[in-house]
Amino acid sequence: MTTLHVIDDDERSRKLASDVLAAAGFEVLQSGTAAAARDQLSAHGADLVLLDIQLPDEDGFKVIAWIREQPALKEVPVIALTASVMPAHRGRIEESGFNGFIAKPLSSVREFVLKVREHLGRS
Repeated sequence: MTTLHVIDDDERSRKLASDVLAAAGFEVLQSGTAAAARDQLSAHGADLVLLDIQLPDEDGFKVIAWIREQPALKEVPVIALTASVMPAHRGRIEESGFNGFIAKPLSSVREFVLKVREHLGRS
């Protein structure tokens, strides 16, 4: 089963994304902080990570830098799941090694699942 990891400090956003993805047939791990995400990713890995930019203990840019340094994780697709979609943020997201971004709040459950599948190389 494909394992996804949703990292978001907002419990409602994290639960919504996780519930939608679980209903689509994915195994979903969740973290609300960068520290918890590192622990979970180190222990369980992931096939794809959805990462919020604003976390309480450090920003998502530091988390993706850490992911890209881990031999077992460096090729894992990482999608920014963020409300920060200003052009300056989008440029920084692209430059930081994210494979894409999905804007919050989610406007369409169907589109959300399709984008995740697209990044996993599925149709």
